[in-house]
Amino acid sequence: MSEGVEAAVLAHPAVARLDDAFASYLPGRRVVGVRVEGRVGVAVVLRLGRPIPEVVDELRDRVRAVTGPAPVDVVVADLVDA
Repeated sequence: MSEGVEAAVLAHPAVARLDDAFASYLPGRRVVGVRVEGRVGVAVVLRLGRPIPEVVDELRDRVRAVTGPAPVDVVVADLVDA
């Protein structure tokens, strides 16, 4: 599930990258920026240019499309120039 969340978040055009504030550990791989433990957490670095609350709402929708109706915490760790 972590990899699906990772792909959905990174596909958003306002997301520059995931941040290492969270991580999930899979066999042989660490998924940086995603935590799935009942609640889902994603930590992102956003590109400037869009209202942050709108992007956060869109990211929650994308994550819920993968995880179902779990609570989703989105941490905006940083902003970068588009």
